[in-house]
Amino acid sequence: MTIFSLEAIRKSATVCRLYIESLPKNKPLQEVINYAHSICPHLKAEVEAKKHIFNSAKSRDKGNLGKIVEFFIFGQLPNSDPNPDLPWGADIKATHFKANKNGHFNAKERLTITNCGKTEDYTTFEAVSSAETLKSCQFYPKIQNGVLFVFEHQSSEGIYNAPETNLQKRLLAVCTYNTDELPEEFQTQMQIDFADIQNKIATETVSQKGQKYLHICPHGSKSSSTRAFAFTNKFLTRLVAHTNNLPLTEKGRSLYIEKQHFN
Repeated sequence: MTIFSLEAIRKSATVCRLYIESLPKNKPLQEVINYAHSICPHLKAEVEAKKHIFNSAKSRDKGNLGKIVEFFIFGQLPNSDPNPDLPWGADIKATHFKANKNGHFNAKERLTITNCGKTEDYTTFEAVSSAETLKSCQFYPKIQNGVLFVFEHQSSEGIYNAPETNLQKRLLAVCTYNTDELPEEFQTQMQIDFADIQNKIATETVSQKGQKYLHICPHGSKSSSTRAFAFTNKFLTRLVAHTNNLPLTEKGRSLYIEKQHFN
């Protein structure tokens, strides 16, 4: 069993990838956490030292699951820092895949990446509208790299779950991604989507309509004018399949990963 340094996990993309690849899959999150602490003793000590500060018990916080992952698997307290979560340049994200009627899996919802402006004041989109390309946009570092934990969604779940419920969620997959290293067709479509978003900002008609991989969406309360970049659920399904070398099945407009690949 390889023992990992918490500092190396945080600062090295290579070490971080090896660390998450070693985590058990198809297990409840609590078991994954226990194993992570066994292979990274400093992480266990860090969690014990900061546990009194960490609070994942807010009853109406859809981000509880991601905060639990960030704290118990990476030893980091949730914060509002605009920089990537990990010093090597990646954000830590958690998402859900749902089973279709045949038990096969695809992304349940989009993956919100970062806020980028407010429709009540279109000048707040300046960093987006002034960028020559997606890759030159100031928000691109938040889009480019990620460590993504994929959990199974249960139909009995509500929108907001207690920490105890989240700790029993089954981890289906974990992946790291760098959008600069994705297939050319992925990168091309993301740039097309970005250009569409810029056009909508220019005409003050911001919406997610027509964007296939990267889209702009409402974020926050129903009345909020805040908009965020997000990966569409279909792109998320493609991303998880690609980064985990899993075959992707397409039937008509349906896109999924067959259930046996998560067992």
